[in-house]
Amino acid sequence: MENAGKPIRCRAAVCRKAGEALRIEEVVVAPPEPREVRIKIICSSLCRTDVTRWRISDQSSIFPRIFGHEAVGVVESLGENVNEVKEGDTVIPTFISDCRECEDCLSEKSNHCSKFPHKVSPWMPRYETSRFTDSKGEPVYHFVNVSSFSEYTVVDVAHITKIDPLVPPNKACLLSCGISTGFGAAWKTAKVEKGSTVAIFGLGKKFGVTDFINPKDCENGKPVREVIKEMTNGGADYCFECVGSASVVCEAYASCRKAWGKVIVLGVDLKSNVSISALEFLRSGKTLTSSIFGSLKAKTDIPILLQWYMNKELNLDDYVTHEVGFEDINKAFDLLRDAAVCRKAGEALRIEEVVVAPPEPGEVRIKIICAALCHTDFKRWQLNDQFAVFPRIFGHEGVGVVESVGKNVTEVKEGDTVIPSFSSNCKECEDCLSEKNNFCSQTPFWNSPWMPRYQTSRFTDVKGEPLYHFMSVSSFSEYTVVDVHHVTKIDSTIPSDKACLLGCGISTGFGAAWKTAKVEKGSSVAIFGIGTVGLSVAQGAKFCGATKIIGVDVNPAKFEIGKKFGVTDFINSNDCDNDKHVSEIIKEMTNGGADFCFECVGLASVVRQAFDSCRKGWGKLIFIGIDPKCQESIGTAEILLSGKTLMGTIFGGLKAKTDIPILLQHYLNKELNLDDFVSHKVGFEDINKAFDLLVEGKGLRCVIWMDQEN
Repeated sequence: MENAGKPIRCRAAVCRKAGEALRIEEVVVAPPEPREVRIKIICSSLCRTDVTRWRISDQSSIFPRIFGHEAVGVVESLGENVNEVKEGDTVIPTFISDCRECEDCLSEKSNHCSKFPHKVSPWMPRYETSRFTDSKGEPVYHFVNVSSFSEYTVVDVAHITKIDPLVPPNKACLLSCGISTGFGAAWKTAKVEKGSTVAIFGLGKKFGVTDFINPKDCENGKPVREVIKEMTNGGADYCFECVGSASVVCEAYASCRKAWGKVIVLGVDLKSNVSISALEFLRSGKTLTSSIFGSLKAKTDIPILLQWYMNKELNLDDYVTHEVGFEDINKAFDLLRDAAVCRKAGEALRIEEVVVAPPEPGEVRIKIICAALCHTDFKRWQLNDQFAVFPRIFGHEGVGVVESVGKNVTEVKEGDTVIPSFSSNCKECEDCLSEKNNFCSQTPFWNSPWMPRYQTSRFTDVKGEPLYHFMSVSSFSEYTVVDVHHVTKIDSTIPSDKACLLGCGISTGFGAAWKTAKVEKGSSVAIFGIGTVGLSVAQGAKFCGATKIIGVDVNPAKFEIGKKFGVTDFINSNDCDNDKHVSEIIKEMTNGGADFCFECVGLASVVRQAFDSCRKGWGKLIFIGIDPKCQESIGTAEILLSGKTLMGTIFGGLKAKTDIPILLQHYLNKELNLDDFVSHKVGFEDINKAFDLLVEGKGLRCVIWMDQEN
């Protein structure tokens, strides 16, 4: 071929930093060295291993790198001493080597190659150098001996299998890793016998599964092992662990049949250690083993698998769920995202792989940096009523970066830092253009499970079933899609764990004092319930110049916390005796009643107390707490004769796109305290700990970081 022996310039999807979108760049692919082959890639598939290694930034992470290790291509040129393949041959590159020369490769006992043992090296295996350089001449690193996310790649001949060119490339490429690993684990490693029972821990779709167990649905907390033993009369003959979790390995081991049961470990987690005693092994008679590439020898067994596919004995077709062009490779990564899915009211959230569709016109897809758990998430997670829709992705306080935009979106662009909010602000309708309110008549607020414009979901699970949105945000997902009316662009230099707090609670409380009540200088304020929202009311009241800010709560510890946010006085409502109500104490403290009372609890009894605590003639009662079942009867004559005003507030009367940037500026000017609201931080995988903290009444806001390093 005309480029043989010469460098080739081509496109590659280069990853320059862990978790960042891949960049289509021009790279130089050097000619193959002796015993190497340069391949023109026809197509490649995205494996979970690519995604896992792309995300992780640890001591083994080396960038810039070209990922990809499931592929099919055509030999473009050969290095010296290559005779197994020739130019024009169709080949599958594999991460595992098969040199056909060493003792291991010549043995039937294993598929480990002792000449080129498997390791996640950034170099070519024989020479410890790279065949890729970027436009500046700097090296770009390889990935598991393949690097198929490039139009051309160089692979050692020990990692290449020649195949029939008539096999469809988009099916053949799947055998480079995942499918071969799983199929081979049953066929070659375990040598599953006819009539036996098999339990697989971690699976996707229908490919021969006869029974299914959801660990969360096991009655009365019955362990999975007990369910499997009942189903198999003592335990499964073969258990396959495909997750990579130590606890799942132990569960699989316990689910095996005594005396002959086999556990085959396929999942990989470098931080996971399994502890099973030697005595347990001795007594049980069980076998624990592992499988790399399903114990297959690539050059021998891949052609066999492809023949079975052609004979319709191996299903490859149903694995291909999506196809994209090379320039859209990041869409493939977007399809393999994690979200914390709630499948039933009150149940622990499950970290699941979800598909996040691209944004429709007027929508924005956002990569979430971090989210915070609001009490509204907690309340809706608990309730199983007519408004409960599951499975659902909760979360409505967050901050993220715009990943892509739908048609007709001009106010934000890719790379912008944004806060999604449940309250919309189209900036076009009569309400949004008015200073009188913050209601948007074009996309009015309601707790819909759908996107507001189209009444459809952008989330689906691995089975293709829809997952429902929450309050137009759903920030408990690595990626989410939000209507542009619900998106506010912010300064990217503001700390994300502080900015995310303005998606709901703090904005609502501060705005209720500032925008809704318009608290006046020198006035008195009573706040019923001083959690996050109530404390934010205190800040807003202090900002507006109120001189007496009374906090009312059943927890006396809240006073010390409240002082940080402007609370000057405190009433423990549990300490009020039967002869003197909270309203009477407030009237004594304020010489007739508070000028402004804020109800932040949502209880009828508290509404009554707050109304009675208001100053006759001009007192204002602002409702912030939400409970659909809360109804308090106040007579019309009482309202008429009192001169008091009752009003509610959604999002504190704020217009998100205008007022959130103002609040952030107040934060930068140290006029708004956000720092002291962040009481806990957890990684995304520990999101249920945030719910536990809220149940235990610990702290104010728990920030959930999508990136484990933060």
